[in-house]
Amino acid sequence: MMMDVFAHAPDAILIVRAFRNKRFVYACNEAFQTLTGFKNEQLIGLELASLPCAGPKPLWPIVERLCASVTRRNPEAFAESPFSLSGHALLFGELHAKRMYETADDSFAMITIRDRSEHKWIEDTAYGRDPFVSMLLTNAGTLFSLRGYRGPIRYDRLELSRMDCSRFIVRQDRARVLEGLRELQSDRKSGEIRFTLQLFRDRYRIHSIVKPFFHGDGSFKCFAILVVDMQPVKGAFAQAAAPAGGTDAAKAGAADAAKAESAEPADSAYKLRLLMLEKRLTVTQLAENTNISLTTISNIRNGKISKPKRLTAELIARQLGVTPSDIWSAYK
Repeated sequence: MMMDVFAHAPDAILIVRAFRNKRFVYACNEAFQTLTGFKNEQLIGLELASLPCAGPKPLWPIVERLCASVTRRNPEAFAESPFSLSGHALLFGELHAKRMYETADDSFAMITIRDRSEHKWIEDTAYGRDPFVSMLLTNAGTLFSLRGYRGPIRYDRLELSRMDCSRFIVRQDRARVLEGLRELQSDRKSGEIRFTLQLFRDRYRIHSIVKPFFHGDGSFKCFAILVVDMQPVKGAFAQAAAPAGGTDAAKAGAADAAKAESAEPADSAYKLRLLMLEKRLTVTQLAENTNISLTTISNIRNGKISKPKRLTAELIARQLGVTPSDIWSAYK
């Protein structure tokens, strides 16, 4: 059962064995093979130092340094870093090393890697542009990671994620937009796409920047989309059809929108990410400036810690030029 959980875990996981001052690849799961493009037989049993170092920021020395920093006294280590793989563009990931167990002769560490390249691109591209919304789009047409930059999103994000994204594009623009996405995916480059967005009874003219992202094995991962201009279309309310289900569905949709609007400001993790973006602070820099561990900063930024200790909150807020209550409503 544990092996099944390891093999099919969504995050890329590498098990490293340390033996006689050398480190070897002991095991890796499917997600790690997808991320890196390496197969099991290319890695298992090989010394980390012998693996190919490609590009400006090779992955293996980063893993080696993380493993070296894990000790009995410090059983975990964290890094946020770009990394390169043979034949592929530079990726950006969160790497977490955790000491597993040891015997008289060797010890084992688990390395978890979360590829956040698309999130890093959104943060870098959003800087200085004052965007409206960012989102990620799968090849199956599903929206996720929907974020508003100018106030709360007016629509229920769960409902949006359940719908085929092509339904959000007015009929006359659909073929052109889908062809544009296919071209960007084929060319592996970013580009601009303009279209009219249909959100239930509202319409907007959209100017978006889109970039496709890929795994290390070459398979498509997702599109990152940043909406840099969003203008309402006058008279769209009368032109658009009412949501399916009539008046009751419309009332339910309005209620969901109200819930989404009230919930968005409470997203302290998102507020923190926006402030870090404005200050151009990475997780590593914020950790160094506050003497808070990288793991803790990362967990707060990703929402795993919703209310940090008061001293932690004060140190972070001071670095960002705000008060703790500006980020965490619990401190108001």
